[in-house]
Amino acid sequence: MVVGSGGGGQRRGQQSPVTDPRFLSFLGGAAMADIGDQAWIVVLAFAAAQSGDPLIATLTVAAGTIPRAILDLVGGAVADRLPTRPLLVGAAFVRVLVLVLGVLALIRYPEHTIAIMVVVAAFFGAADALHKPAIGTMPRQLVPMNQLVQAAGLRQLINRTALLVGPALAGLVLAAWALAGAMAGLIAVFAAAAILLSLVRTRYRRELAPRQSVLASTRQVVGYLRVDATARALTLTMIGLNFFVIPVINAGIAIRVHERGWGPHMLGVLTASIGVGAIVGTLAALLLHPRFPMRFALVLLVSQGFALALSGLLPQVGSAISLGLVGLTAGLSSPMLGGTTQTIVHESYIGRIYALFALADDALIPFALVGYGICAKAIGVEATTVICGLAMAALMGIGLLRKALRNLQLGDGDQRRAPEADDDAESAAAQSGRASSETASSASSETAEEQQDERSRDQSPGSDGSVADRTSNATG
Repeated sequence: MVVGSGGGGQRRGQQSPVTDPRFLSFLGGAAMADIGDQAWIVVLAFAAAQSGDPLIATLTVAAGTIPRAILDLVGGAVADRLPTRPLLVGAAFVRVLVLVLGVLALIRYPEHTIAIMVVVAAFFGAADALHKPAIGTMPRQLVPMNQLVQAAGLRQLINRTALLVGPALAGLVLAAWALAGAMAGLIAVFAAAAILLSLVRTRYRRELAPRQSVLASTRQVVGYLRVDATARALTLTMIGLNFFVIPVINAGIAIRVHERGWGPHMLGVLTASIGVGAIVGTLAALLLHPRFPMRFALVLLVSQGFALALSGLLPQVGSAISLGLVGLTAGLSSPMLGGTTQTIVHESYIGRIYALFALADDALIPFALVGYGICAKAIGVEATTVICGLAMAALMGIGLLRKALRNLQLGDGDQRRAPEADDDAESAAAQSGRASSETASSASSETAEEQQDERSRDQSPGSDGSVADRTSNATG
């Protein structure tokens, strides 16, 4: 199967996303938002740890996930219904406002730090439920269809870099200026994100979903997935993507390092190997144009499952290499997955599809973490990690068996999309002006031709009507 767009190279006259000012402006705003998100996680965890109670600390950190899980589908429906840029800017400014109020509250009521951070985390989660699906709809409005995979690679690269930069910056600021200073720094980061995102000018008009209730919007996307076999297969595969990986990365590595007595430095090495592998893989993916991107990605993800299983069996160096391969395969496959999603999903459903992905993570990952902990206590962390790895390989293997994904090709497609009427008003006005000029010029030409014809008829022999009479007689 070939669908119109995505995997082809750059056409003559097209600007690469790497040098496109519009896409780079979007990347800049997205990068600031990503850095702020990652830094916020560290700041919240630091504040929660000050309580000295593990249960309170855990509940504080989880405070943002509950409203996000509740509002994921709402955010997806809104993202498909309204223009993207105002939503992204609004979500960033909501975070700025909440942080400003949080800093003021911390200064006024320092004895209620945990309660204040819980409230701030809840509002952050609500804003995140809108930000994530909305930002997923933007690339298709900025770049040609045949460059969506490359655009997804650049977006992934920014996100993975933020995973390294955000926590490091948060740690430095916390050490220098404590909690209130760190939150003030976050205000600056999200304000910069809002400003950069407000400068983005989209290039292509996006079809918006009709105004309807969230329930009706959800029923509509379910109906769409029933009809579109390729989008359905992709969604089913993506929903379970993190279920077996996140427990190992977020909990399993630390538990195994502790049980083996490898020390905190080894925990840093193992975790960093994933990040480094992911960045290398994403950079390599920018140079690749596989004919069957989903087949390429799913084969890599099957390999990722086996590498994850090996990380639970091998000693220190072997575990580091295995986890590096986990990161490498993630970096190579993510742009293919993201670019394919951007390409094959109808543009009026993209926000809701990304909301389904987010809801699956928010709803399923906590159960996966609890299940991992129960199994690790019963049969050991090594055996549990191996089971997670093999289950990951089997799940992606099922995706590989789906013919709609395995044989999916992303062709060059039709690049003649309409310019954005709202966000690119200047271009629309210029085109309107050119159309008016062409219409006026055409009308003038037709008038001149008619006048020339009249002069010719006046000067022709038979202009007295004899030619017309002969023609009429001959016809009779």
